[in-house]
Amino acid sequence: MNAAPAFLVDASLAGLGRWLRLLGFDTLVYTGEAGRPMMKMALEDHRILLTRRFDMRARQFSGRLVLVPEASVGFQLRFVLDKLGLAVRRNQMYRLCVLCNAPVRPIPVEEARDRVPTYVFQHCRLFHICDQCGKIYWRGTHPRNAERFLRDNGIPLDD
Repeated sequence: MNAAPAFLVDASLAGLGRWLRLLGFDTLVYTGEAGRPMMKMALEDHRILLTRRFDMRARQFSGRLVLVPEASVGFQLRFVLDKLGLAVRRNQMYRLCVLCNAPVRPIPVEEARDRVPTYVFQHCRLFHICDQCGKIYWRGTHPRNAERFLRDNGIPLDD
């Protein structure tokens, strides 16, 4: 079985990068200007480079490059998943921080008490934290909304 791919997206695809993270795909956003340093980083880190810059195709790059069309994030996400033959698996979702790409881990309920809104603390019993940036996650309406987004964009969700 092949390991899940890792991605490097240019800054113009930061929204796509967040969705790839939400789905469990290791994804970095390159915030500098797209060019040789970005390609070098993708090669060194064994990442698939996702960009909207069609001029990148003309550059010498021995790594994997996917040119993403200028479109809605939903279309872009479906395009990348289809192009690379990737499936979205429910059990792989929500494992990475959508802000910084680090893994999230469960924390005891009491550890979340003063770090989430009171209503959330009173109604949720499962919390996760990103040790890198400190963001706390809980199961609210986001999973339902994410599943609707995937369905609305023709992206199947495997169990």
